[in-house]
Amino acid sequence: MKTIATFWKTEEAHLLRLRLGEAGIPAFLQDEHITQLHPWRAAAIGGVRVQVADSDFDEAHGILSECEVQPVVETPPSDSDALVCCACQTLIPPGQSRCPACGWSYEDGGEGR
Repeated sequence: MKTIATFWKTEEAHLLRLRLGEAGIPAFLQDEHITQLHPWRAAAIGGVRVQVADSDFDEAHGILSECEVQPVVETPPSDSDALVCCACQTLIPPGQSRCPACGWSYEDGGEGR
């Protein structure tokens, strides 16, 4: 089994799993339940992993590139001062509260720019 994508949200992982299933590729979710039971631990365990058989990896990767839902690209910061944007999962530099990618802010209740 190979991990094709990792997501912070279980729902997004299920969307990819279903899309792969439509193409005839069996996919499995790892760490789905712990992420649902304890969402704050998602960063510690690395999120929800979508896995496929080694033989299906290339085809699954092609399907992933066509999907609107994009997996986590960056890993969560180990520095407790750095933040991850709740809207787009981009790393927010330490000392800042507004996401440089989408404008989401921890200070204004999540309103964008």
